[in-house]
Amino acid sequence: MNGVGVNRKTLCDIARFAFEVVNDWLSRDQLLARELRSSETGSRQIVGEEAITVDLATKLLSRFPQHVDLILFTHPEETRTGADWYWRVERGNHAIHARVQAKRVQRTAFGESDALGHIDIDSPQLERLLQATHTAAQRLIGLEAWLATYARFSATPPCGCYNLQSCRQHHHAEACANEQSSLWIANAQEIANSRIRRASIEQIVQHSVRLDCVLPCIDTSGAPGPSKKGFVLQSGLQSYQECVATIESDPQLHSEFRGALRIHQ
Repeated sequence: MNGVGVNRKTLCDIARFAFEVVNDWLSRDQLLARELRSSETGSRQIVGEEAITVDLATKLLSRFPQHVDLILFTHPEETRTGADWYWRVERGNHAIHARVQAKRVQRTAFGESDALGHIDIDSPQLERLLQATHTAAQRLIGLEAWLATYARFSATPPCGCYNLQSCRQHHHAEACANEQSSLWIANAQEIANSRIRRASIEQIVQHSVRLDCVLPCIDTSGAPGPSKKGFVLQSGLQSYQECVATIESDPQLHSEFRGALRIHQ
């Protein structure tokens, strides 16, 4: 297998492992919510996106220490939840980075499948994300705003290849692990422009890219794939270390970010 194929396989493995972690959380949540939640409460789930995100990030670091960097910023206990994340993907000397808000599928009935669930779009919160990203981009050049959704759903990637081994940007010598897609990344501005207030998972997916497309397939050429939804690697960005240092040295930024996650070849 050549170097490109090895790199694609590694990044595909990272994405598929991420799906495995998220799938496990959502499966247990779906199975146990009826037992652990009172029927009088409005919630039909037991775990929030913050717990999923922290667990996902730490498990990625444990499984792929040569390709994942992670730092959790220290905050007072009362402000620890609800903060955004800094996520970065690198391929060679190109990268894409973003300020990220994570959401998990919401259910209206115990045991409801993810495909029938929804995401409540908090418009003021989304606008704050966009404005905060615009402000932060003055120091973190090229910073984007993403909405990451945890939900199990089957959908064909933007390249149109149901079998990823048929995609020239994705294919590698060994077959992909068989994990259902459960981490979707959308441009936050596109979600805001849609003016959807309660989005079905299908609607969210239509605006999103699967993680197993973003990691092994993203490039700079504009070929069919993540670039069709605006995800393209950039050159000339500050390094991951410089971005983390910028966040840590700025009291405002430091208070707004929960952690920083870097995935690279």
